[in-house]
Amino acid sequence: MKIDAYSRHRYYAYKPDSNAFAGVTFAESISGNDSPTIADLHWEDSPYGTSWKVRECVGFDDNPSRTGDFPSVSDYNRVPMMSFRAWESLRPLIENVCEPLPIKHPFLGEYVLIHVLRTIDALDEERSEIERRSMEDPRIRQVRRYAFRQSMIEGIHMFKLPNKSGSELIVDEVFRTTVEEQGLQGLVFQELPMVPDSP
Repeated sequence: MKIDAYSRHRYYAYKPDSNAFAGVTFAESISGNDSPTIADLHWEDSPYGTSWKVRECVGFDDNPSRTGDFPSVSDYNRVPMMSFRAWESLRPLIENVCEPLPIKHPFLGEYVLIHVLRTIDALDEERSEIERRSMEDPRIRQVRRYAFRQSMIEGIHMFKLPNKSGSELIVDEVFRTTVEEQGLQGLVFQELPMVPDSP
């Protein structure tokens, strides 16, 4: 796989294609007895390991007929779910920053929930084009164009930004290329607008 210098600085928001492929929700969400450990997968960087309690998810009556490799997870859109085939294809890239968690699911084949273990404060706020909430509340409302501290994310193909920087789940060009080369389906690669590199 050859990635040129320009493509190495291309990044994408992780986004399942919920319009074309079947998605799921967790049974606890329907019953109103939601466990915070599902939502906390996006905010927690410590591995769950053997303490993880297997959760049951269900499909929707109006689901598209196709099942992809990256089903959308309703109410937890930044918590990835992958087919085992996708996990095995991407494992060499992301196993050092992710743990696969077993689930009960409604699809054919094996699927796992992916706990991304790396939150990186890599947004260069001084170079990025950002919109803050107000003069009184300087937290970031929106990032219009991103600039990253490249040394912090070099060689990391999937990571989370902290809450103060928008908490986006991000993948890089190597991740995207691997998904396409392996024929995996179910992601929309929404490229992040970037501030041009300095000459």
